[in-house]
Amino acid sequence: MKSKHTSRSGYDAFSIFLHWVIAVFIIALFVSGLWMVGLGYYDNWYYEAPWWHKGIGVATAILIVLRWCWSLFRQAPDTISSIPPWQHLAAKIAHQAMNIVALLIVISGYIMVTAKGDGLSVFDWFTIPALVTQKSDWVDPAGAFHLWAAYFLIGIAAVHALAAMKHHFIDKDLTLKQMLGTK
Repeated sequence: MKSKHTSRSGYDAFSIFLHWVIAVFIIALFVSGLWMVGLGYYDNWYYEAPWWHKGIGVATAILIVLRWCWSLFRQAPDTISSIPPWQHLAAKIAHQAMNIVALLIVISGYIMVTAKGDGLSVFDWFTIPALVTQKSDWVDPAGAFHLWAAYFLIGIAAVHALAAMKHHFIDKDLTLKQMLGTK
């Protein structure tokens, strides 16, 4: 009989899928968010870009929560013995910080969109109702938080990517290969 805790040398396909889809979505949201603020009223994308940005933002939040739930049931790969324990801890803290900051960005975006009482439409599939109405004075602080938290998230993600590259090219360990699903 096999033990539930057999060793694994990599992540399962669903974990890899969630990791990379969330990463691509976050980068796309960051770039599109910076681009959108420069759009003028008569630009073709003035209304369409926010529609996509909001929908993908909510989808990203759902995927992050799904990844948290999935992590409760999946078996993580064996840790690479050459990596010091402090680096494992730093990686865990960075991952959780990225997840939490991403969700806070979604919440601040929700506040910006719903501050005047209108719900948040997600791809015209469903609408998340406004919880607070007639609080338009929340828009500017929520917007500032949304922007600076996005910069912070991209900063952590950049350090995360650089650490993966360091493990792959300098340490020559399996850290990056585990998340790419390669041997």
